[in-house]
Amino acid sequence: MNRDRWILIFVLCSFSGAIFAPMQAQTQLLYDQYNDISFYNPAVSNVDMEHHHMVQAWSHAAISPRDYRSHFETEAYEDVDVGARYQGRIGHNIFSASYHYDGYSFFHQHTVAFGYGYEFIIKEKHKLSIGGRMQVNFCDIMPSKLSVQTEWLKSFQMTPDIDLGIEYRLRGLHLGLSVVNIAGNSAANNTALITYERRGYLNISYDFLLDKGKNIMLSPHLLFYYGQHSLSAEFGMDINLWKYAHVGYTFRIQEMRHVATVGMEYKGFLLDIAVDAAPRTYKQRLQVMLGYKF
Repeated sequence: MNRDRWILIFVLCSFSGAIFAPMQAQTQLLYDQYNDISFYNPAVSNVDMEHHHMVQAWSHAAISPRDYRSHFETEAYEDVDVGARYQGRIGHNIFSASYHYDGYSFFHQHTVAFGYGYEFIIKEKHKLSIGGRMQVNFCDIMPSKLSVQTEWLKSFQMTPDIDLGIEYRLRGLHLGLSVVNIAGNSAANNTALITYERRGYLNISYDFLLDKGKNIMLSPHLLFYYGQHSLSAEFGMDINLWKYAHVGYTFRIQEMRHVATVGMEYKGFLLDIAVDAAPRTYKQRLQVMLGYKF
C-alpha cells in the first residue's frame, strides 16, 4: 500500500473519531467562510506563484423564524454581514488586508485587519509559513434593541486584537496551528454580552490527485478548535474538477451545522456559493463570494 493510501486511511480514521467527540456549549459561533482556513490562520494564503494578487468580496444573510429572538433581544433574531479582502505575494512575502461589517440585531460591528506572513522553503518540497494579523473591532451597540438593563453600556467601543499562525506543507499535506483574538477582549465594559473569544485552531488536510493529468483533486480536511474551555472539531471534503469548478461539504460538530459549497473559476474570476443549516441555532445562512486573481 503506497504512502497516499496510508494518509487517506489516517484522515478517515480521524474523521470517525471526531464524530463521537463530546459536545459542549459555546457562546460564539464561527463564520462559514467556504472552508477557507486562511480566515483562521494568517500564515495561510490563497495566492501562489501563478497568481500574485487576489481580491474578494462576500456577503451572507441569515434566515430564522420570524418570532424567534434571544432572551436579551427586543426584536426577532436576524443578522447580515458583508466583507472584502485582498491577498498578495511578493517573492516569499505574503500580505493581506480586509474589512468586515457585521450587522447583528443589537449591534453593528466594523472590523479592519492587516496581515503579513513569510514562506520558508526547506529542501524544495518542504514549506513552512509563519504569519501574524492585527485587527481592530469598532462596535456600535444599540441599547434600544436589548431587553436587559443598559445603563452600563457604552454605545461605541473599539477593541484591538492579534492573530498568529504557522503552517507546514509537504506535497499535498497541509498542517497548521493558529491562535486568534489573543487579547480576548470584551465589549460592553468587560461583560459577556459581546466577547471576542480567544481560540486555538489545528488544521489538517491533504490534496489527492486522482489522475495523472491533475484534473481531479480530492481534499479531505479536519479542523480542531479550542475556546471557552471547550474542544470541538469539524470535518469535510472538497472536490476540484479541472481547476474550473469545486464542490464541498463540511460538518461542524458543536453547532451540528451542515455546510455545502459550490464554486467556479474562469480566467481568474471566482464565484462561490455556500448554504448551511444548524437546527440548534434556529437559522440558516446563504453566502455569496465574488473574487478575481491576477
